[in-house]
Amino acid sequence: MKKILIVEDNELNMKLFYDILQFQKYEPIKAMDGLEGYEKIKSNKFDLVVLDIQLPKMTGFQILEKLKEENIEFPPIIIASACAMDEDKKKAQELGIEDYVTKPIDISNFVKIVKQKLNEK
Repeated sequence: MKKILIVEDNELNMKLFYDILQFQKYEPIKAMDGLEGYEKIKSNKFDLVVLDIQLPKMTGFQILEKLKEENIEFPPIIIASACAMDEDKKKAQELGIEDYVTKPIDISNFVKIVKQKLNEK
């Protein structure tokens, strides 16, 4: 079963992501703030990460920058953010993240992106 880390501080969004991924037969793991997400990425092996940008303790971008600075290998990442601004999408691309979904999410599109990132049909 593929393990997917969800780094999200909003409880309703967390529940939605968790339920969708569990329904799709994945093993979702929760992190409720940026620091917890960063620590879990560093110390565990995940197949995918769903990452919010606006997080307490450490933003999604700070997590990515720190992982790159420390040469820590990380799994594919899907950014899920309420901020749909072009500058955020551009910054995500600069950090090597191509997949960016805006909240509220389109569930079928989100599932499609997850399956693509995991090389599933």
